[in-house]
Amino acid sequence: MGLFLAILPILLTLGLLAFPKIPAAFPPLLGTIGAAVLALWYFGAPASDLIAAWNDTFWTLVKVLAIIGGGVLLSGVMDRTGAQRKLANWLSTGGPTIAAALLMAHGVVPFLETVTGFGVSVLIGLPLLLSLGFAPYRAAILTLLGLMIGPWGSMGPGTLIAADVAGESLTDMGLVSGWMNLIPFVVSGIAVSVVAGNGYTTERLSRRQKFAWAAMGAGSGIVLWAITMGANLLLGTPVAGAVATLVMSVLWLLYIRRGKLTPGPGRSLVPYLILMVGTIAGQVVYRIVDLGALGEVLASPALWSTTAALVSLTFLTMSAEHRRALPKATVEMWWNVAIPTALYVLLGVMIAGGGLADVIAGSLAALGPVYLFIMPFVAGLSGYITASGTGANAMFGATQVAAAQGLGVSPLWAMGLQNSAAGWAIIAGPARIELAYRMAEVYQRSDTPGPAVSRGALLKVLLPIVLLSLVLWGIVGVIFLPMTG
Repeated sequence: MGLFLAILPILLTLGLLAFPKIPAAFPPLLGTIGAAVLALWYFGAPASDLIAAWNDTFWTLVKVLAIIGGGVLLSGVMDRTGAQRKLANWLSTGGPTIAAALLMAHGVVPFLETVTGFGVSVLIGLPLLLSLGFAPYRAAILTLLGLMIGPWGSMGPGTLIAADVAGESLTDMGLVSGWMNLIPFVVSGIAVSVVAGNGYTTERLSRRQKFAWAAMGAGSGIVLWAITMGANLLLGTPVAGAVATLVMSVLWLLYIRRGKLTPGPGRSLVPYLILMVGTIAGQVVYRIVDLGALGEVLASPALWSTTAALVSLTFLTMSAEHRRALPKATVEMWWNVAIPTALYVLLGVMIAGGGLADVIAGSLAALGPVYLFIMPFVAGLSGYITASGTGANAMFGATQVAAAQGLGVSPLWAMGLQNSAAGWAIIAGPARIELAYRMAEVYQRSDTPGPAVSRGALLKVLLPIVLLSLVLWGIVGVIFLPMTG
């Protein structure tokens, strides 16, 4: 009974998502309220625990709201000035090809995710994919598949928590997470190639052609994995993902543009350079110099995406009509995207702070060696709920380590699996699905070719991909983890 009630808020949230006419904020709001009520009424959690969980997360929620706001503003400016189209023309001269999709999903989108995090990569990457010629449905899927860089997102705070929970060094946790993340790298590459290839041609293709697509995507994933592992070893975990995805972006650009990066996109690239350089520099300063709250502001992508958007208005041309419409459109998009996202984070906070997470994980850990197969599913559930690798590792990390030690498994490898699987499951989580859907639906027309974009359509593709990956991790857990104790 306890296990059922602990997962009831999750089931309630997922059940309400099946009704598309319900406002997007309602499912996570009701799930959060349900989790709090159950924690206090049935599980006897002290109210102080919930208050403490809220206090610990309050400023994170504020930062998430600000980061999404800056990302929405920058995306609106780039779209209305035409800079998005100019940049897309530079990124790909051949239209919505498989190579262009891999450039975005294994290069540009995950690079943005490593630098910014919190879904800003979706806000920027999805419009770029639309500008490349991908229909809203495929652009949304390809963008979400590009979030497979989970352990290195936002310069790796989730991996730092995983290292602390396991009692290991950050570099070692980064390397082990990298080994485990080979699955998302390869699976995402295959999925990207198949999704992009099916949208690029209407011809009936042979099994050999589809296999060639899959091999191309898998090869891209393996190369990205190898560069990430090397960067993690040589340069450290925080910057490894950014370095690897930047290198992959350049490699795919050279392939697409036949070895030439010029002529460039001109001033259209400047806003993204401001975002990238500003965020990286801010995070370096934050780690080296103790500036208190000012340091957090300097390290936040919210500051630099907003700065990039405002600076862009001084040198990019925007019509008077678009300039008048921009503030209202930005606020409306922010409300539709940021509020549901923040509520999903809060849902995870209530489940963890109210003790529901401990009940769920504890009940499963009691299964003994079978838990080794279930371990990645627990990790995936935490990422699915919280939409944050940091939140996921904070939610279930201690339980995963305790279960691993009880089964004679290395905490380092158990948390590496937790870190990787949680980050990958985020792509099918309701928070990221909502984010991608809201960005893509604006461009959906009655005559748009291919499937129409919807929450259900995105989940129908992404959830099986994630579940298949979790099964593969489960097999790895059963066969390999006992050797690490």
